[in-house]
Amino acid sequence: MMDQLLSILPAQQGGYLPYMLLYNGLAAAIHTVVCYTSNPKAALRQFSGAEAPPPHPLLAHVYGVKNFYTSLIRFYAAYNISNPLMYDLAIWTFVGVLFLYITEVVIYKTTRLREASFPFVIAGTGFLWMMLQRDWYLSQ
Repeated sequence: MMDQLLSILPAQQGGYLPYMLLYNGLAAAIHTVVCYTSNPKAALRQFSGAEAPPPHPLLAHVYGVKNFYTSLIRFYAAYNISNPLMYDLAIWTFVGVLFLYITEVVIYKTTRLREASFPFVIAGTGFLWMMLQRDWYLSQ
């Protein structure tokens, strides 16, 4: 049973980055389902700043689509970690999350720093980890 479970995981290749990408991809995929199936207020909880628009199903669905393609890119990168194109696309997903939340906190004020702190930590860690390990993983 454990061998079957381990067979679906990406190859470790001497590091844990593929597992982090798999975990982040799974989290994004789950949030996609939440955006489409739950109350928009729950799906868009992180956008509760002073200038946040009212939660609306369309806004939740757009955010769900963003999470869907983010999850696909991270899944593909987890299983193809030595492919430079997939690696770079995965880096850009973290840049996109950082850009989204920085602009929403600083410029548009649709979210507060408290709600954006978790995405900042996750995206910042993912971005730094991938940038620091890029040469090593792409030389595999």
